[in-house]
Amino acid sequence: MIKEEKVEITLRPVRKIVIFQCMEFSNEEFFQRVELLATCGEPVMLNWAEGIVFLGMPYHPDCGEIVERTLKGTVYWSSVQFSSMPKYQPIKKLGSRKIPIIDQTSISHLRQLAQWLKERAEA
Repeated sequence: MIKEEKVEITLRPVRKIVIFQCMEFSNEEFFQRVELLATCGEPVMLNWAEGIVFLGMPYHPDCGEIVERTLKGTVYWSSVQFSSMPKYQPIKKLGSRKIPIIDQTSISHLRQLAQWLKERAEA
């Protein structure tokens, strides 16, 4: 039997989320936009928590400083689109497409993001 080296496992939780553009839409307009993305061939998976459905688009770092900050727990999103959705549903049927919606309530940073979005919507 081959002796395995011990692997160090490190958890680095998200400590900060930086969003460059945040857009709230009516439920109808939000899902029209999602349908358009899906029609264009983009893989779409929505997030839900705290009565908010949202779609975050990651920012792809192209400089060392952002990569370094990402490794320290800062997540960068180029945009977040969101809408009110008080009741969770795992699938949203849009035409012939079925779009998955993931309940992210148990993921701390996504739940906190949804709370932040909800506060913006109520303001």
